[in-house]
Amino acid sequence: MASHDADLSYEANRQSNKHSGKNPMEFYKVMQRYIPIVIINIIIIVIMGYFISPLSKVGTVSVEGNQAVYDQQIIDESGIRGGDSLIKTVREKEATVSNVVNSLPQVSDSTIEVTGFNNILIQVKEFNTVAYIANESSYLRVLENGTVLDDAYSVSIGNQPVLTKFEEGDTLDQMIEELSKVEMPILNLISEIELVTSRTNPLFIRIYMNNGNRVLSSIPTFAEKIPYYPQMVKAVNGKKGVFDMEVGVYFTPFVDGQTEESGLDEDEREVLEEFNG
Repeated sequence: MASHDADLSYEANRQSNKHSGKNPMEFYKVMQRYIPIVIINIIIIVIMGYFISPLSKVGTVSVEGNQAVYDQQIIDESGIRGGDSLIKTVREKEATVSNVVNSLPQVSDSTIEVTGFNNILIQVKEFNTVAYIANESSYLRVLENGTVLDDAYSVSIGNQPVLTKFEEGDTLDQMIEELSKVEMPILNLISEIELVTSRTNPLFIRIYMNNGNRVLSSIPTFAEKIPYYPQMVKAVNGKKGVFDMEVGVYFTPFVDGQTEESGLDEDEREVLEEFNG
């Protein structure tokens, strides 16, 4: 009798589990069908949440590497604004970089990258300013690539030399090309470069140095010879005067304010043999 009751109890439990859906295998099969759907829905929710969140928009826009061009000029030319779509901004960054470089003649190169979660950093490289052209009562900036900027300044900025008596044309182009070959520390020693039109050599220049000396040269050999100037000063023990580099290298000391046009005999000139080889 007890055995019969046990069989009835087992059968009742089996039927109960069958109808209640607690079969482990069936449960796992159901989960295998629904887990991918749940994951896809979660991904969709996350994506939708990102696009409606502030992280999908450009936060701050900053600039690095610029000295002569203002931050706001670069930002304006980039066209990037806070609140723009971050994905669109990243997708169009190459076109944005081209626009910055083409619109700002002082910018030689640029890159755009995302910093943090949604901030934009514009990095730029600029052409060096090698000189200023004296233009009546104002000064025009000359870049190392030969570009003369239209922006006029009431005074020259920095230590770059000022070009005087130059006009637009081949002579100015040659002078700028020579300047671009000279290292900045040497250029910073020069106050002014004057084109001397009274000589038979149409490319003859007079160079006024910051320490009071003068250098005579010809434009085609300027970049070759001017780097030796500091050594030449040492060779004459720091005396003030005129270094003539047009043909060979000679030094004429100042005497009572006399200049290279004071009529000194050539015998009074000092030949700097070591720089004439």
